[in-house]
Amino acid sequence: MTLQERQMYVNIIKKLYGTTIYVDESQITDEVVEIVETILKEIRNCTKSLGIFISIVQGLADALQATAEALPEEIIEDMLKDQDLEWIRNMRKNFAEAFVESFVTTWINILTGAQQSTICVNTAKLNWKSALAIALLGI
Repeated sequence: MTLQERQMYVNIIKKLYGTTIYVDESQITDEVVEIVETILKEIRNCTKSLGIFISIVQGLADALQATAEALPEEIIEDMLKDQDLEWIRNMRKNFAEAFVESFVTTWINILTGAQQSTICVNTAKLNWKSALAIALLGI
């Protein structure tokens, strides 16, 4: 895993947990990545029933197309249907780390702005906080 990929996961963890969990690039292991991917999958699954995730992905596709950065239809389909635990890694195949990090950060900002989706985010965070903290410590 590259330093940029590690930094991307650090920034996602910081976006989710703020300063309640200390994290730096050296702590990003495959186990930490799997936990982060699981947290994001649980958030996606919960918010998908609210229709929020689909709206955000479609808005992203519209914005990219408006700037002449056409997004192939199969990439949009993959982002909408992806149930894989490696959602971030799959997005990384099509986009740079900065884009993926920005997308996840914007997605979480939008979700934490609405009461129903905040419950999805907070539940997933709480369910995995201890496991993530232990994995970051390498225990």
